[in-house]
Amino acid sequence: MTTNADQSSRPGLKSGRTNEFTLFFDVKPGEGQQIRDIFEQPGFEEHRKEVSARIGTLHDARWVLFDGDTRLMFATNFDGDWDAYIDDFAAQVPDVFDSVLQHTEGYPGIKDPHIKDHVVAHQATACSYQRAIPDATVKDLQKALRVQEDFQHLLDDAS
Repeated sequence: MTTNADQSSRPGLKSGRTNEFTLFFDVKPGEGQQIRDIFEQPGFEEHRKEVSARIGTLHDARWVLFDGDTRLMFATNFDGDWDAYIDDFAAQVPDVFDSVLQHTEGYPGIKDPHIKDHVVAHQATACSYQRAIPDATVKDLQKALRVQEDFQHLLDDAS
């Protein structure tokens, strides 16, 4: 079930314990390639995995340049509270957001006291949002994978 009832003061739909989150930005003229270069840096993917683990509530994240590199979309799904999610990004991974979003119009910086207002101004709520397993958080999924791996080891050891 898709609902927005639990967080009426913030945009975005919720499915079970997970929220959708989509932001759209105008890229500063001629700076689209600089954004691409950030994602192509050696070690960026490893850093991204580390960042996701640090946040702990992030299911997935994608950045998309479109309209001839004049627009940027950031879309993600996360567990829990909207405000806590933004606070986590500001505390855990300010470098990622600042390095990318400095190339967008009007970005004040992740540490700016009005960053949440800036985010709300750029967030678009999905028309529909559905998850296959809406009540499974990132922690639930990680635990299930560990249990499955341990169970497989137990079966292997028994044979």
